[in-house]
Amino acid sequence: MSWFSKEQPTSFDTTPIEGLFFLDGDILARVIGENWTKGMKFSMIAFPSGMECEIWEGKTPIIHLFGEMDLPLHDTHESALQQATNIATAVGYLATARGDSQLELRGFDRDEHLLVTYDNEAQRMVDVAMIPSAENPSSIATRLLDAQSRERLPKLYSGEHLGLQALAQVKFFTPDASWTWYASEFDGEDIFFGLVIGFDIELGYFSLSELSELRGHLGLPVERDRYFEPTTLANLKAQHEQE
Repeated sequence: MSWFSKEQPTSFDTTPIEGLFFLDGDILARVIGENWTKGMKFSMIAFPSGMECEIWEGKTPIIHLFGEMDLPLHDTHESALQQATNIATAVGYLATARGDSQLELRGFDRDEHLLVTYDNEAQRMVDVAMIPSAENPSSIATRLLDAQSRERLPKLYSGEHLGLQALAQVKFFTPDASWTWYASEFDGEDIFFGLVIGFDIELGYFSLSELSELRGHLGLPVERDRYFEPTTLANLKAQHEQE
């Protein structure tokens, strides 16, 4: 993770990294209206393209690009291509070489299409840029809610008699914020019903189109939890209230 106590020393303190900066958790707490970031700092790196990524501690600093795609800051194009290919093969992404100094990486979401540039002599990742997407909103929504999830979701209003005993079939979450949505019903087009975890914990309606457009405080899109197992709304409500 990139969160550190402000008093906590990090490996970045003794190793100058071009573009390194820390988000101030006290300021972020005032912006999002929550206290869990107070007294904390969040490590980031800004690249010449203007794109900002999380940077994690490791034997060599690790750049979190998206999803499961995490690559060392200090590496050659050839070595990075092999690592990116291994990750892509395991998860279902795409990783291809562009010449001998760049990688094109594509994940599942609109923002997960990047061009990563290496300085082979310096053995360093020197730039990360987003490749503009020509996708329309409907294709983004299709990736957020796959066909299998659609099939599992009961029709809207069909589970009213179950109340909190209805099963949440799909979980959506913001990786860089504290919002979570559990869908128990779907109208087949855009509207979900389920449990919403945000400023409060409440049952309500939310839409696929809105989830497709939402971005968290660091600009990351909403994701679907691919490992979520159907759970009753009552259990989820109790779990979050306890937390």
